[in-house]
Amino acid sequence: MPSILFVAGDPSGDAHAASLIRSLRAKEPGLRFFALGGPAMAQAGAQLLDHLTAASAIGPFDAARHIGRFSKSLRTLKAHLQTQRPDLVILVDFGDFNLPFVAPLVKKFKIPILYYISPQLWAWGRWRLRLVQRYVDRMVVFFPFEEQLYRKANVAVSWVGHPLIDSAHPSESRETILKKLNLNPSRMNVGLLAGSRDKEISRHLPLMLKAAERAAWRMPGLQFIILRAASASEEPFQRALSRSPIEARVVSGQAADILQLLDAAVVASGTVTLETALQEVPMVVVYRASWPTYWAARAVLRLPDIALVNVVANRRVVPELIQSQANPRRIAETLIQLLRDEKQRSIMKENLRQVRLALGSPGAVERAAAVVLETMRG
Repeated sequence: MPSILFVAGDPSGDAHAASLIRSLRAKEPGLRFFALGGPAMAQAGAQLLDHLTAASAIGPFDAARHIGRFSKSLRTLKAHLQTQRPDLVILVDFGDFNLPFVAPLVKKFKIPILYYISPQLWAWGRWRLRLVQRYVDRMVVFFPFEEQLYRKANVAVSWVGHPLIDSAHPSESRETILKKLNLNPSRMNVGLLAGSRDKEISRHLPLMLKAAERAAWRMPGLQFIILRAASASEEPFQRALSRSPIEARVVSGQAADILQLLDAAVVASGTVTLETALQEVPMVVVYRASWPTYWAARAVLRLPDIALVNVVANRRVVPELIQSQANPRRIAETLIQLLRDEKQRSIMKENLRQVRLALGSPGAVERAAAVVLETMRG
């Protein structure tokens, strides 16, 4: 019976891989799936060989702390390749682990490799493009500029569009959600989106809450909503809120339902900036990393902006406050300016509409599944 093995090292990759598995199962019910990943893939029907997302890391310095955990995962992977050779291995993002360690190991067994969700080689680490050229049989990418990058490097590539397009539709009306959350419909709503990993949340949410305190003092009546990713634990939210005077509702669930309520948002850099853009919510993007990770990134970063929404637009359409600039005073000032300037918000919404168009049409996961089956058969 044919089988596919997935390797995903963070919750986001785990979720995207799970969607792909469900689509593949619908197209080819006889396929078996194995994974080094997390609970989402297990729920989608994959046999979990190792819970790799438990060691989810941010940057190479953070990843170094988990080297023992990753070594164990590699041993588990090698044993599986030796005893149950899959027909295809799909690597999902997580370039610091998948490219230098997993890809060479898989190729020793002469197994084809498809890479789903490109690591951000276009932003930093372009030297790793050589690893893609050497080991990867096909890239499946979400952004059109990634397709151009790999075609130029003579790497087989398929652009399928972004899966977020399919989940960008709210399941209930704005009025219904406002009523459920007991929010005043005549007041402005501000979202605080601190990230999906616990470390990101612990780093960003206290800053956001301090900025919210300043903004609330300048603009009384603001309502704050904290969006919690399904993969995030409750502990960092409880800890941050226990130290803040701000009353904020922590809501988890379909992001589109909550995002449609927002007049503006403070958003940690990452995929969530695209989710926010798809609902045309004006935003301030912030990001803080450990100082070693930040200086290492500065040394190799090739782009003027880091927010995906700005990268897709190929220009700065939303403000970015990074590292020391991401402080409560600057965040609050930028947010207040956005909330008070209706013309600025209107221009930003139009720019975000253009970003949405650049992400492709619905059906990205179905197109990706078709590429997977073609690659496996080929």
